[in-house]
Amino acid sequence: MENKQILTERTSGILLGINSLPGTFGIGDFGDDAYHFVDKMEAAKVKLWQILPLNPVGYGNSPYQTYSAFAGDEIYISIETLYAYLKVEFDSEKVITDRIDYEQVRNIKNAHLRNAYTHFVKDEAYDSFVKEAFWLEDYVKFMSLKKQNNMQSWLDWTVHDVNEDDLDFERFIQYIFFIQWQDLKAYANDRNVSIVGDIPIYLGHDSADVYFNRDQFYLDQDGRPTLVAGVPPDFFSTEGQLWGNPLYNWEQMEADHYQFWINRMLWNQKMYDVIRIDHFRAFDTYWAIDAASNQAKLGEWVIGPRNALFDALYAALPDLKIVVEDLGDLRPEVLELRDDYNLMGMKIVEFSLNKWDLKNDVNLNKNLLAYTGTHDNQTIVGWLEELGKKGARKLRWNLRRLGYKNKDLYQRINHYTLGLPCNWAIIPMQDIMGLDNRARINTPSTIGSPNWEWKLETLNSIEAGMEYFGTLVKATNR
Repeated sequence: MENKQILTERTSGILLGINSLPGTFGIGDFGDDAYHFVDKMEAAKVKLWQILPLNPVGYGNSPYQTYSAFAGDEIYISIETLYAYLKVEFDSEKVITDRIDYEQVRNIKNAHLRNAYTHFVKDEAYDSFVKEAFWLEDYVKFMSLKKQNNMQSWLDWTVHDVNEDDLDFERFIQYIFFIQWQDLKAYANDRNVSIVGDIPIYLGHDSADVYFNRDQFYLDQDGRPTLVAGVPPDFFSTEGQLWGNPLYNWEQMEADHYQFWINRMLWNQKMYDVIRIDHFRAFDTYWAIDAASNQAKLGEWVIGPRNALFDALYAALPDLKIVVEDLGDLRPEVLELRDDYNLMGMKIVEFSLNKWDLKNDVNLNKNLLAYTGTHDNQTIVGWLEELGKKGARKLRWNLRRLGYKNKDLYQRINHYTLGLPCNWAIIPMQDIMGLDNRARINTPSTIGSPNWEWKLETLNSIEAGMEYFGTLVKATNR
C-alpha cells in the first residue's frame, strides 16, 4: 500500500525501538508483538511509529555504531515467523525479561538461524532481492570475514578467504530480515501507521561501508582514520565529545556526484516512510578532530557539502521525506540550509520546561517535530525527579495556567507537547507509561550497560498508558 502520510499533517507518534518490544527471545523483533503494537497504535489513532536504526549493532551495542548503513541486524528476525515461513516445527524455551542481554540473544538466535538455513530453498523472490540489494555482496563478504577473524576490526584481520556457504548464510539472513520487515511495514501502512526510520549521519570505521569505500573517508594508507568526528565543548560537555567516526571526504564525494549518499538514502527510502537524520548541522559545518590528538576540544569547524548534497539527493530522489535533528548552538546558515528544502526540524520540550514564562508557543514554526525527549534524554519522570519538588510545583502551576490540568504531572507534559502547534509530536513510550530513568535508553558520552538495554516485558504493561494517550491525541486534534 502506498504511504499517504505527508509532513504537513497535524499528527502524533510514539518513539519505541523494535528492540524495546517484548519479544520471546530476550529482545523485541518482527514477531507477533510488533503487529499487536501496531494494532494498539491504530486503536489510539496514532499515525507515526518512530524506531531506532535497524542496522547490525556494533561497538557498545549502539544502533548508531553499526557494521553497515544498509544491512539489517539478525537479532530483529522473528524466529517463530521464520520457522512458520519454512513450514518447520520447532520448540524452544522463551526468554521473557525487561532488559536485553545482547550476547545471549545473539547466541540463541544464531543457533536457530543456522538450523533454519538448512531448510531454506532459494526461490524467485530470493533471487530478486539479491539483485535489488546493490550493497549486499560487499556486506556479506565483510561480515563473513569479520566472523572468520573473531569479530576483530578489519585493520587486524589475518584471514582473508571465505567460503561460498558462509556468504550464502549471510545472504539468507539479510533476505529473511528484509521480507519480515517489509511485511511488518506493510501491515503498519495498511493501518495508517507510517514508519519514521532513524539513521546516524556518520558511519563506524569498522563497517563494510568504510572497508569497501575507503576513498570516501579521511583514512591513511593503512586504512586508519586521519580525521574523526565529534563536537566541541558546550553546555553538556566541558571537554567536548570525541565520537571517533571517520569523517567523510566530501571533495571525493562531490567528484563522485554524491553517489554514496544517494545510494544510502535510496535504500532507506525503501525501508521507511520518513527518515530522521541526526546531527544535521554537520552538513553545513562539521567539527573535525585530528585522530592523533585524542582530544575533542582541539578540533576545528570545516565547511560541509551544504546545498550541493541536498540538490543531488532531491534530483535523484524527489519524493524523499526527511526529518532533521537541528538541536544545539547553531549558526544561522544551518537553519537556512534546513529551510531551503523545507525540512522538518525538532523541538525537545524537556529543554524548555523549567521556565517561568512557559507558554503555548502559538507562534512556533509548525514545520517541527516536537518530542518530550528522545532516546538520548532522561525520561520525563526521571527529569522531574531531578528537578525536585519546588521546580515540579512551579511547573505544575505553569501548565495549569496554560490549561493543562491532568492529574499526573508527566501527563500534563505529554498533553502540553501534543498541544503545541508543531505539525508532528512524538512521545517516547517510557513517557506515555510514566517510567523513571531506569527506562532511559541511552546516556550520551557513556558506553555499555545499561545503555540500549531497556525493553518492555509484556504488552499488557502499556494498556493503560496507550488508552490515555489516545484521549490526548483526540483532545489535541492529532
